Amino acid sequence: MRRIVGADELRIERVERRALEYDAFLAGREIARVEGTARVGTRTVPWSFIEKRTEGPAVASAYLYDNARREIEAYRSGLLDDLAPDLEAPRLLAAAEEESDDSLTLWIEDLEATARRLTSRDDILTAARHLGQLSGRWLGRVPAQDWLFDGWIERHSQPEAMRDAVALVNEAMGVPTVQARLGRGLDEVATLIADQGTFAAALRRLPVTLCHHDAVAANVFRRETADGAETLLIDWESVGPGPAGADLASLLFASPRRGDFPARLLETLIDEAAADYADGVREGGGSVDPRELRLGLHASIALRWALARDVIAILAGSGTARRGSAPRESADEALSDLLRLVPVLLDSAAEARSLIQAG
Repeated sequence: MRRIVGADELRIERVERRALEYDAFLAGREIARVEGTARVGTRTVPWSFIEKRTEGPAVASAYLYDNARREIEAYRSGLLDDLAPDLEAPRLLAAAEEESDDSLTLWIEDLEATARRLTSRDDILTAARHLGQLSGRWLGRVPAQDWLFDGWIERHSQPEAMRDAVALVNEAMGVPTVQARLGRGLDEVATLIADQGTFAAALRRLPVTLCHHDAVAANVFRRETADGAETLLIDWESVGPGPAGADLASLLFASPRRGDFPARLLETLIDEAAADYADGVREGGGSVDPRELRLGLHASIALRWALARDVIAILAGSGTARRGSAPRESADEALSDLLRLVPVLLDSAAEARSLIQAG
């Protein structure tokens, strides 16, 4: 409380705890905002912080627990103390591991008090530049820590789901209305799935930097300072090595997939965001071949082939369109936006193939 309020002498007057929605749909995680007021001399000062608690392995899945431990390790190691010129993590207030049940708790800065979510095209472009700074700062110098996450390619490309997806696509080829509504050939989707190994191999050959690996807009905040805007990233549970461009793919493609912003923005945003990201790489002190940056971006988008599978399944009558960050939109609205992402996905795959073939 002294760190939050900025005073050594204070008296806590009011405390309220309010659970926040957690959209990972995994048991064993609870996030809450704790807020209230404190008396500092003659002043009443409002305060707040975020409490992020993960149950021990007896309750939480291994996936969730490993992620929570990784974020604690990232904070404790000092890795998040100096990320990039204009990009930061929320300030850590405290961290604890309970011996009784192995639960993990983080108490971190509440960004809602000083920053805001991305709301405009300019916000997205600014965040893209600052993500580039992160890539430039850590290019070729990612710490050798065994707790860093290195399974991001498999997480996105879902190799275990490919066989069933191919069967779904082949079945949909006999349903003319599916291809008509998809707006692109189902053979393109089949090729996209078949080429996942090629995209993965190309990404592994690119220069390595430090990535957040979940830089969707829901995890990105903008804060105005005397020197201009800065970007803050929450949820460092997947931090680890990856190629420059991977985080930009999350911001540009995974965000509208979740409903963080409309897919229509991408129709004119990708090239401009890529240019701003490249500027950020240079500002962070890095140097990357522009073709490698584009390959990192487009091959990382191409890993999200499951978007096309999900849309085809919905068009074939299996399932309902739904996006976690837009719970109030109708199924038709969600499907309309997801359909706009299919050509983006396929065009990125085509661009990645062209770059790979050109060497």
